[in-house]
Parts: sequence; C-alpha cells; structure tokens
Amino acid sequence: MRSRTPRDFSGVCSRCFLKTASCICAELPRVKSAVEIVIIRHMTEDFLTSNTGRLAALMLPNAQIVKYGGGEPFDDSFICRDGTWLLYPGKHEDLAAPPPKRLIILDATFRQAKRMYKRISALRHVPELSFDAPATLPHRLRHPPRADGLSTIEAIATAIARFEDPALGESLLTAHAEFVRRADAARGRQRWPH
Repeated sequence: MRSRTPRDFSGVCSRCFLKTASCICAELPRVKSAVEIVIIRHMTEDFLTSNTGRLAALMLPNAQIVKYGGGEPFDDSFICRDGTWLLYPGKHEDLAAPPPKRLIILDATFRQAKRMYKRISALRHVPELSFDAPATLPHRLRHPPRADGLSTIEAIATAIARFEDPALGESLLTAHAEFVRRADAARGRQRWPH
C-alpha cells in the first residue's frame, strides 16, 4: 500500500501521517542510539504513509533526513566521514571492528535506491553493510520485491540491535508493528496471522 497523505494534512497527523484519530506520536518511544542515522529519502517518499524512514526519525533523536531528488543538485560532501557505513542490500563486507559511528540508509523503493546509489558517487567510498531478512516477516504496509528485502526501519532496527542493544532495535520494530496495525485499522484492512 503506497497511499499518499494529503498535502494539506486534512484529517491526518503531520508527523506520523496516520489519520488524526489513529495518531501514534504520543506513544512512540525515544530510542537513544549512539550511532548517528542519516536517512537519504527520495522525494517520492515524502508524502507516503508507508514511508518507514519518517517513523524511525520520529523515534531516534540522532537521526536526520536528507532529501534527494526534484531536480536539485545533491551535495554529497557529508557522506565520507570516518566511521560511516552504508546500509545497502546485497553481499557486502562483514563488520568486524570498530562498529560504525554513523549509518547511511537510502530511503526509497529498491529500484530508486539502486539509481541513487549509482548517482551519488560518494556512497561508493564508504563500506557497505547488509543484513538478512528475518525468518518470520513482520506485517508491512508494502512488500519488497526481493525476499531478502528490509524496509528502512527494519534495517535501522537490525543495525542498532547488532551494534548496540537488541532491546533498542526491538523498540523500533514494536512501534512499527503498532503503526502498521493502526494504518490497517484506519483502512479497514484485515490480515491473517503469520
């Protein structure tokens, strides 16, 4: 489901993009991660309710969203810093030590992320990291085209669980599950249990 949020936010929370009656903002945990999270979000994701990068940024005080697209030149000078890694799907380096200080995530469809990776040359100068999808897939508002695909929030949660504390990653995933439940309820969608 890639439903769009009205640009005037009529009847919709301007932070979480759920219908006002279903707003989750007051219940979102503050997840204090030592790893800085930089989400490069494709412009087409800006008003999608199903965008999980926005939800992650609402919970992570040290996360920032950088816009990409729209014909504006993209300044990639912020990417190549010590301790920066790119979360990107595929077979990539296994992180030994030290753990990353900063993670960059491309927040887009898989096709868009591939194009972004090709066009943002600085991304090819930082080590890349990927994770396997969980054995049991969670409910999602949209499904990846690849079996090993993770949404933005799932990738961030997996990284934080691995490098810091599994409980922090679980907090993000639990909040995402509740977000999906509320979005489904607002749309009248029912799901079968896994």
